[in-house]
Amino acid sequence: MSTRFIRQGLFFLGFSALLIGCLEPPDFDNTPKISSPSVTSYPAFDDFSQIPKDSLVITVQFQDGDGDLGLSVDERTKDSLNYLDWGNYELKTYRFVNGKFEYVDLPVLNKLFFPRLKPDNKNSPLEGKLDFSQSFLRSRNTRMTPVKFAIRIRDRQLRVSNVVETDTISVPLN
Repeated sequence: MSTRFIRQGLFFLGFSALLIGCLEPPDFDNTPKISSPSVTSYPAFDDFSQIPKDSLVITVQFQDGDGDLGLSVDERTKDSLNYLDWGNYELKTYRFVNGKFEYVDLPVLNKLFFPRLKPDNKNSPLEGKLDFSQSFLRSRNTRMTPVKFAIRIRDRQLRVSNVVETDTISVPLN
């Protein structure tokens, strides 16, 4: 009975290796591409002051042909001149006022980074999701304001992705 189990296991391993060997890596462009933006809101409290806040998670799907997405902490410091204007993750906020969307400069969002998504330096395709979390504190002076977000990313070769926009969501803004 154990010989039968070993044969079945070896057959399964051999068949799996054959299937994996037949898979071809996806053919993505080396310029990052993002899609399917979504924004999820949930209520929370500030850890220190216990003031109510609205926390958002903004998610985008990404594809990159050579997988050179993200920066280590050392690279952020060393290559900071290359990323001086907006980092490697750009998130712009637009508030709906008087029937149109207008840009809102939120200094905390001006220069954002996400970490390396692959630990090695192999040039191979990469696909997945990026999540970004942001909180908006509530106070007596804030009111719920409809906003949307525009997102783009760039890789270590400074190639910039397309821009995607989220659906409109209400957050507390001054």
